Order: sequence, then C-alpha cells, then structure tokens
Amino acid sequence: MIRPFVRLTSFAFAALLAALPSARAVPTRPSAAPNEVAALAPNEVARLLGNAFAAVAEKVSPAVVILTVTRRGEDADRMLWSPEEAPEGPFDSLPRGPRRLPIPRDSGETQGSGFIVRADGYIYTNCHVIQGAEKIKVRLKDGRTFDAQVVGVPDEKTDVAVIKINARDLPTVELGDSDAIRPGEWTIAIGAPFNLDYSVTVGVLSGKVRDHLGTAMYEEYLQTQATINPGNSGGPLLDIEGRVIGINTLIRTRNGAGFSFYNANVGFAIPIKLAQKIGTLLITKGRVERPWIGVDIRTLAEDPEMRPFVKGLEKGVVIKTIRHDGPAQRSGLKPGDVVTAIDGTPVATARELQKLVLERQVGQMIRLAIVRNGKPLTVEVKTGLQPASMPLTLRQTPSLGGALVYGMILQPVTKEVAEQYALSEKNGLLIMEVADDSAAARAGLAPGIVITEVDGRKVASPLVFREAMKRADPKRGALLQISRDGTRSFVVLRMHSDEAEPSR
Repeated sequence: MIRPFVRLTSFAFAALLAALPSARAVPTRPSAAPNEVAALAPNEVARLLGNAFAAVAEKVSPAVVILTVTRRGEDADRMLWSPEEAPEGPFDSLPRGPRRLPIPRDSGETQGSGFIVRADGYIYTNCHVIQGAEKIKVRLKDGRTFDAQVVGVPDEKTDVAVIKINARDLPTVELGDSDAIRPGEWTIAIGAPFNLDYSVTVGVLSGKVRDHLGTAMYEEYLQTQATINPGNSGGPLLDIEGRVIGINTLIRTRNGAGFSFYNANVGFAIPIKLAQKIGTLLITKGRVERPWIGVDIRTLAEDPEMRPFVKGLEKGVVIKTIRHDGPAQRSGLKPGDVVTAIDGTPVATARELQKLVLERQVGQMIRLAIVRNGKPLTVEVKTGLQPASMPLTLRQTPSLGGALVYGMILQPVTKEVAEQYALSEKNGLLIMEVADDSAAARAGLAPGIVITEVDGRKVASPLVFREAMKRADPKRGALLQISRDGTRSFVVLRMHSDEAEPSR
C-alpha cells in the first residue's frame, strides 16, 4: 500500500538514499514539489529514518568524548550514590541540587560525557560532571586518552563547564540553533549511560523553555523524549542534521517495576545558544560575570498571599526579599513592592524580570516601575556584580509544584557555603526557603537552619534527606537534628497523609 508523501530534511534524505543502494524504485508523482519526496512504503520510510539516525551518529560520535572523573573524600561521597540511596524524583537530576547521577564506576570515580567544540581541544560538558574533580580523563572514539584541565570557573548557575585537552586537529561538532528547533522534531542523544559508551537514543523534542524545575538558577531547558540516563550528562542533544542543539543535563525519574528508579523519557538539555554564550565567556575571560540587584522575586500571578494587597493589578513581579548585601538594599525598594516594568519594558513574570536585569551591564542604573500600597512609583537601582555563589538570587521563588523537598529548598553545606553564610556547621543541609503551609513550616523550620541528621542518619544531600524521610515512621514522624546560629536542637517533622511523597 502506498502512503502519502513523506517530508525529510535534505541532509537526512540525501544521507539515507546514499546508505540504501539496494532500495527498489517506488512510484512518484509527476508534480511533486522540489522539497517533497516520492511516496514510500511503510518499511522503506522506517528504513530511511533509521539510516538518518545512523548517519547522524556516525557523523557526530568522533567528536563526542567520555569523561572519567576522579574525586576524593567528601567530594566523592557527595557525587556518588548507592542503589539503596537511588533518586526517588521525580526531578532527580544530573545537575546541582540532586547531584548524584553521574554514573559511578569504581570508588571515587564517576563517568560523564562531553563534546569537542574546537579542534585545539576545548570541550563542553556539565559543571556537575567535573565539580570537585581531582583528575579528569578524556577518551575519544578512536581510543586515544588525554588528561583534561578545567577552563576558568565552571558556571554552577547554568551547569555549563569547559575543559581542555592538549591535542590538535580534533574532530568537532557543528552547533545548531536551539531557538529554531520546534517541538515535534527529531532529537538524538549520544553519551555513555551506565558505562555503555557511545549509546544513541532518539525521540522528538517535547517542549521548550522548561523552567520551575528548581535545579539551576537559570532554567530554559529543552525537553526531549530521547532517553538519557546517568552518564549522559554533558553529552550532546542533536537535531536530525547532526547539529548540537543542547547539552543533556537533567532527567525525570520514578520508582516502579521492581527498579529503584528508571527513566520516564522526560529528559532536559541546556539550549546550545545559552551554553555557547557561557562557554565563550569561560574560554575568553575565565569566568561568567552577571549583574544583579539583590532581590528574591516571585510572579504575582503565582503569589496568592500577595494578590489581595494589590487588587486590580493582574501582572507584575513581587519583591519577596531584599538581600542585606545587594544593590537593592541601597535603593528605595521594599519587600512587597510589585515591579511592573524595567526601563519601560513591561514584566509579567519573574523570568522576564531576571532576563532584563541580566541584559544590563554591571554598574548600570535601571529604572523600576513599581506599585506600592496601590500607588505607582519609580525606583532607581544601580546593578552590582553578582556574587559567585548565590543559589537563590533573582530566581523564581518556587511554589509547591516546584522542586521542593518536603516544603523546603535545601543546599548542601560545603566549605564555600559555610563561609558565605557564616555557618558554624560544616556539614548538613542549609534551608534556603520554606514554603508556607508546608510540613516544614508547621514544624517551625525556617531559612538559615542547618539540618544535620534525620533519625540519627547524617544528611549531606537532598537525595539522602528524601531517603531518610521515606524510611521514617509516618505516625511518629522523623526526628531532625538542627542547628541555628550555632545552637543545636531538634524538631519532629510529621507528614500528613497527602504529603507522604515529596511534591515536585
């Protein structure tokens, strides 16, 4: 039976016909348009499509690299997970936050992926793949191995990092246009999931500009149906022409079928347009410098507590917190102000405000149109240089539908975090935010408190915290050892029946 015309891209169709010398002739229509292909039988369509995927894999794989990262001590403990502590999701991710999915090989080692962007040895990957690395080994498709060095300061806020190997005339990828690709188009992922090097998976692009996941400060993920798993981190997401449109970085998982977790075909990639901007800065300047005004914000439409105080105002961004060390502290802004425009450009969401600020220069004066107590005002703020580690600055304050852990946003306490927030505790989980009406809020937990143990079990990551809470007696609750300003105490965290699993 002959099917109607099938459209394929020029690269895909040309490559596939070349790969099918024995394909039999098929009927054609005399009036077929130049960009249309003659009608094909179903098995021929499948064969051509399969060869298109194979052609992409053959074209790109030589520029894809496998990373083996060696860590020591606490850094290795934070990055590795055991089957008993496997992520329970749903957004258990390859990047920061839940950071335990680079696939473990031997003790202290994890494996990830990357791709070569310059013939002189520059490679893009994820920040979380190489974070805390003592040694990075890069292996090419042809079997050659190299030691790699980190270029500049990896950007935790986007989870983009650049490394370099000492080599020349290397194969490189072609960068595509992540803005142009449309949902429904084919995407292809190449990487090393579970130590299975150069695995190729395919699926359609499911969506664009996915945010509210709570896994990175700047979220504009591409969502793909192509299966990605631990070890795919840092590898390329490709279009049907074999061009890189994203860096694979995040997956959605869930429990079931007797497995501790499995991929739900909901994967996320950093758009290559954003990654290339960050990568270029790391290569040329060694770091990413961003302007900020020092506020925590939330979209008005998603802030039901604030809306009764601004009746008649439908769109805007609520100033939730003004940081004591930020530029806004020296301006006329106040918590509760609703920003409606920046330099004359209307803003309706926290993401829009964030982008407009990031487009400015450090030290530039900006004019904010605000509403305070029902009256319109204008406030000027001079942007400052955003600190290197401010995980919640200028980001959307998540609602309960975001990536909260039992109503809290938790940050692992590292040496840098302890120094930044003057913490007496050097290990544990720092509470950054607590959702109203959550179990955590009812227990009296608040930002600034450090959770050190759950039922006697030390917790160093959100994933370990979730696992410990899952094991707790739901009737008795979990006993949390906490520290606030150096004073240690405990609280009992009890979950209602409808909170038995974390809301994500």
